[in-house]
Amino acid sequence: MWYYNKAPISYHMKILTKIQRRAAVWILGAFKTSPLESIEAITGIIPTRFHLQKIAKRSQIHPLKLPDNHILKHLMDDCPP
Repeated sequence: MWYYNKAPISYHMKILTKIQRRAAVWILGAFKTSPLESIEAITGIIPTRFHLQKIAKRSQIHPLKLPDNHILKHLMDDCPP
């Protein structure tokens, strides 16, 4: 999704982590200097990298759930891996 021309994704991960930190601090009403891991644990929010891994795994499973006669499955079977 964010990998273009061999550019690292660390910049984008930092932005997502900052957004999640601000949301967690706002939800909990904690101080800005509170550690992110503690805030995430208390609020029940999973870390950004784990959430992105979960989304990626789910996106790979969806085509497998299609019925055998579905047009998308037919098109994907014609494509080489």
